[in-house]
Amino acid sequence: MHKKKINWRYALGEIMIVSIGILLAFGINKCSSNLADAREEQEYKSSLRADLKENLKSISRIIKLQELKVKELSFVLEAIDKNKINQDSIGSILYRQRKSPTFFPISGTFKSLVSQGEIGILNTELKRELFNLYDTQYNRSEYNGELYDKIYVDVYDKEIGNILDFKSHQITNSARLETAEFKKSLLTIIDEAQSYIKLMETCKSESEEILQLL
Repeated sequence: MHKKKINWRYALGEIMIVSIGILLAFGINKCSSNLADAREEQEYKSSLRADLKENLKSISRIIKLQELKVKELSFVLEAIDKNKINQDSIGSILYRQRKSPTFFPISGTFKSLVSQGEIGILNTELKRELFNLYDTQYNRSEYNGELYDKIYVDVYDKEIGNILDFKSHQITNSARLETAEFKKSLLTIIDEAQSYIKLMETCKSESEEILQLL
């Protein structure tokens, strides 16, 4: 019997065709995977931008309200010191300033990125800035906000409850206005508000910087 002669040129050609096909399939698959990763990254970035914009709105609103608190309570102290007490206007201010909003950030997208192990799709600088913002600045603002709220209840609400009728907003104990204890209470709240404003301004600045990176 004659041995069948192998056409090596043909065989090599077939092997090359199969190899090229595999490489093309691998390349297409990798390209598709990269495109999917890129789409996912953009979706996360878009969601992060939305969260940060909402946080910035809240921060700006809180800063304005806390600045108003400092202004109005400082006005009350000045009126008392100069003995120019208008009980109606002071009563309105003291009642209005019973509210003291603090910041609770929207952090769903960031937490999702971390919990699902997807944070790695972002570049190193952006990851570092996000962790600094959410795990440091925002956490600090929540912690200090809780302390501020407690001080507010323990100091301001308690003090105002001894001076003001909450239904009519009228002062019921005008003598208390001129006591050292009352002035000290207002100064404590003013100091706390000013400290909180500084913290909010830091959060605002950090949030704006990250928006530029996104």
